[in-house]
Amino acid sequence: MTKFATDETSWMIGMPLPFTNGEYRQRIDAARRRLVEENLDAILLFHQESMFYLFGYEQVGYWIYQSAILTADSPEISVLVRRADEHMVGGLPYVGDVRIWKDDSADDPIAMTVDLLRARGVLGGAKRVGIELKTHALLPFYHKRLSEALPSLVDASDLITELRIRKSDAEVVYMREAGNVLDAAYAGAFEALRPGVLETEVLAAALTGMFRAGGHVPCTVPPFASGPRLPSWTHGNAVDRRILPNEAVCIEPGGSRYRYHAVGVQTRWVGGEPPAKVQKTFNELVQAQKAAISMIRPGVSTADAAREINRVLKQFDLYRPGGHTGYGTGLGYAPTWLDTLRVMESDRHVFERNTTFFLVNYWAVKDGDVTTELCLGEPCIVTETGCERLSATPLSLT
Repeated sequence: MTKFATDETSWMIGMPLPFTNGEYRQRIDAARRRLVEENLDAILLFHQESMFYLFGYEQVGYWIYQSAILTADSPEISVLVRRADEHMVGGLPYVGDVRIWKDDSADDPIAMTVDLLRARGVLGGAKRVGIELKTHALLPFYHKRLSEALPSLVDASDLITELRIRKSDAEVVYMREAGNVLDAAYAGAFEALRPGVLETEVLAAALTGMFRAGGHVPCTVPPFASGPRLPSWTHGNAVDRRILPNEAVCIEPGGSRYRYHAVGVQTRWVGGEPPAKVQKTFNELVQAQKAAISMIRPGVSTADAAREINRVLKQFDLYRPGGHTGYGTGLGYAPTWLDTLRVMESDRHVFERNTTFFLVNYWAVKDGDVTTELCLGEPCIVTETGCERLSATPLSLT
């Protein structure tokens, strides 16, 4: 594996990978140290995010069985994929043994996985192999068969995901670019927003803004809601509903660059001035956001940040027990851009420099017979001395 000079960038199918070989090697070595700490000899990777993170493997058909093996004693990675994906794996940094299975054949990917583990010398005796179970990329059908073939597998779902919470300086570049893409999505949506337009028209304008600003495909289409289609009731995408005067519209884009997502949510009032009760509640939610951002810095716990938000929300009778007010963001493949970090009082993470996350609040305001749900959220990054937004779009109802 010495052919990958650390200061160079590998190419795959006519495009350079987003990071240098050295960046991938640092991540692989960090994962290997975690294996040693967890007394694991190897890990079976299934997260598409883990494979992209460790060696730059990028594809969208990850519901098909595929896996990669990283061992504690070597940086070389072994990969098992379908024939259709072979050309996207061979030649990636630190990928050695690539094995192929075919749909219309006698190939058994589970048996091939066992053979690959055996070839890497991590089966039998006192060997311990971890597996990523908290993933959308491992169907229950295959998990059942793996468990039968390898009953001693150890759940190591968070081993790589925890490494991804704190971003490198190179990753931060893409997170900041993703923030610019998010702002372009907002600009497109708000320019198109007026009474009489379809929700889908506003969404189209947001997506156009994203891609014109250099955005890449996000892991999910921005959730969208208007009027009585409250975000917490629908939690879905735009539909063929015409937006009416004097109602709220909510959009939640995730600006994306090289799979790194800056996520935000904005609520805007369409036509005229929002009712006083709606505006007052919105301002109170903004105060809670600002209170948390002002106290977050390296060394502050996510639980303390949640307590600060909840303290302000309680002052305004806007507190909902049992929820969270934010989560880590970064690499994302459908259906989620969430990291394992949560901003809630029971979470045990501590903010570090280059931690990136989404801080969010919402409340349903009942004014007469009309209920308006307000949602506001900001993408943030922890700096050396504090916390700053990754979006320049102000939180405003109008």
